[in-house]
Amino acid sequence: MRGSWVSRVLSWVALLVVGAMFGLAATVAHASSLSGVPWIAQTPVLSATLGSAALGIVLGVLACGGMLLAVRLLLQDRWAALITGLGMLAGMVVISGSGPGGSVIVPNDVLGVVWTWTVAVLVLLVVAWPDFSRIRRLQREAALRQAQGPGEQGQGQGGGS
Repeated sequence: MRGSWVSRVLSWVALLVVGAMFGLAATVAHASSLSGVPWIAQTPVLSATLGSAALGIVLGVLACGGMLLAVRLLLQDRWAALITGLGMLAGMVVISGSGPGGSVIVPNDVLGVVWTWTVAVLVLLVVAWPDFSRIRRLQREAALRQAQGPGEQGQGQGGGS
């Protein structure tokens, strides 16, 4: 992502807000399951297989991971992905505590802990993933130098006869 510093900072602010919205929505929905759906609860086979499945955490991981991947791959900017991920983490942390009425959105149970660490690991993986385009470019340049041979490399440097 190249451009002026103003456009870069404004895009980072927008990505922070988008990341916070994804983090908020996924945190609210992380404990959702299909156990409350009447036709699933009434069918014993579906109730046993899908009733206790945490559908919200699966959808939250897919949404947040997809957003992080899209930012990293489309903008080709590690910092933009980090800002988006920090927005997700901030959105999650803001509503994870107990509210003024004592309600808790992310309880201290297995699902809550898994959700908290999953978002952090997603951000870490997407931001820390190496940029293979630079490696491919260096490999192409090395292959070109090798294909030219030792005699042709010295001619293009301006020295010689």
